[in-house]
Amino acid sequence: MLFFVYYVCAQQCDHTVEAARFDCHPEPFVSQHKCLTRKCCWKPVSSLITPANKNRSTNSFGENVPWCYYPRDFPMYQIKTNESTAFGQRLTIVKQQSTYMPNEILHLTVDLLYETSQRFRLRIYDSTNKRFEVPLPVPVVETKANATDYEVSFSQAPFAILVKRKSTGLTLFDSSVSPLIYADQFIKFSSRLSSPFLYGFGEHQQPLLINVTNEWKKLTFWTRDFPPTQQVNLYGVHPFHINVEMKSNSPTNFHGHFFLNSNAMDIDLQPLPAITYTTIGGIIDLYLFTGATAQDAIQQYWDVIGKPAMPPYWSLGFHLCRYGYNNIDNLRAVIQRMHDSEFPYDVQWTDIDAMLSHLDFTYDQTQFTGLPDLVRSFHSEGKHYVNIIDPGISKTQPSGTYPPYDDGLKKAIFMTKFNSTEPITGKVWPGLTVFPDFTNASTIDWWTNITGTFHDTIPFDGIWIDMNEPSNFVDGSHDGCTDNSLDKPPFIPHVLGDSLSAKTLCPSAQHALSFHYNLHNMYGYFEAKATNLALKTIRRKRPFVLSRSSFPGSGQYTAHWTGDNRATHEDMYFSIPGAY
Repeated sequence: MLFFVYYVCAQQCDHTVEAARFDCHPEPFVSQHKCLTRKCCWKPVSSLITPANKNRSTNSFGENVPWCYYPRDFPMYQIKTNESTAFGQRLTIVKQQSTYMPNEILHLTVDLLYETSQRFRLRIYDSTNKRFEVPLPVPVVETKANATDYEVSFSQAPFAILVKRKSTGLTLFDSSVSPLIYADQFIKFSSRLSSPFLYGFGEHQQPLLINVTNEWKKLTFWTRDFPPTQQVNLYGVHPFHINVEMKSNSPTNFHGHFFLNSNAMDIDLQPLPAITYTTIGGIIDLYLFTGATAQDAIQQYWDVIGKPAMPPYWSLGFHLCRYGYNNIDNLRAVIQRMHDSEFPYDVQWTDIDAMLSHLDFTYDQTQFTGLPDLVRSFHSEGKHYVNIIDPGISKTQPSGTYPPYDDGLKKAIFMTKFNSTEPITGKVWPGLTVFPDFTNASTIDWWTNITGTFHDTIPFDGIWIDMNEPSNFVDGSHDGCTDNSLDKPPFIPHVLGDSLSAKTLCPSAQHALSFHYNLHNMYGYFEAKATNLALKTIRRKRPFVLSRSSFPGSGQYTAHWTGDNRATHEDMYFSIPGAY
């Protein structure tokens, strides 16, 4: 105990407010020994300890306060060089010693890009080794904007970036509040917020306005097939938010942050107010949009990720869909009732029960005999039809009987096991399945061909792409996952199931562009892009795609729905922020 008292006193642990603590041990089951081993401060808070949060406590104000937190003299980076560039400034920063995460990167490059008068970009990356970066097309700006709404400054030692709005002096970004940790599979940085009021951080079931005045809030980003539930990572990943700026005798302004990173991550909000990003791969690539209205900030965000596609006119009509029509007679009966009741009715959908044994690009010719003619009759009445497709392709059909699998295998377009050419096998509705790698250019041609062949049979007008987180009924694969650091990283964000492979594919599975570890959150994005292109090629009309999983930029190619909710009044309430 004497050691504990001395150690804490020797460090700068004298934070005046609990809200200024930044978590040094985000993993569960922290202890005093683990905390002090990291050379961090240990100070429990007298309050209720909840089983789900054993490294924090809830005090009388309802705050989840870390017991283990960074001292003010924790080892940090310092600026080594500073040079002006055509795009702004380039710094190199160094740290003299590693801290607590393996493979810490001590030499980093910092690019400060003054891209437009309302857009600032901060990139921090390894000075020596190339790291994975998100394969999302974004504007390439090589010349610094002449005049900006923001001013940028930085401190030498410890290194920190400060961005303020020129007109009001309010802080838009301030990284000085907590240390930067930059390891191979653990990157953590923080910023002060302008106020505790925020919007965004999809996809989570939560109110439209996020208020952390008296709350510590953790949001996890890792696409997952799970019915919409609060405090759970869901189908899509959108690390973008809008922060309200409030200052007396000044107008209320809004600005946005977009963290361009596709790896699993946690985002923590605390009442200081402050935000902390913790990701397990890639680089720091942060955009700041100055608004000054919320609409302006969203428009500036679209300028980076791409604007939402214009939907076909018919898709704005009244749609009818359900699982469980079971046969063509039930479907026809529903259509007739709609007609007799004079209900507005523009588009009919069918779910996987219309497939033959849940096989993609098929229909059950026994239970749904006459479906192609029914679809053609829709068209004669000015109506439209949407078909469902899942990414999992059955691998158990007799050789030569199921072209989607046979042709895909010949063209080597399926995701593969780690360090192998053998497709990774999961399990979904049709049984054992393999998964197309939509980052492979050959997959686009294969997808377009099999979609076109099915369109010759059933002339659908749009495609509903489901299960594309990607969902998997077994954890990882039918054969399990590896023990390497991709499948078992040193830190796992607070994902549902406590494993990156929970009800999805092994992170070590391989795409053409990179490992699934880096691209998992973008699987739905790439499938939507491929499906959009296929429909353009086949129908030569404006396409309609509906995707369950999404990522920034998905809106260029697909619409999105809020998933398989339970149709409660609470789900109806959360559908409003979910739509935004």
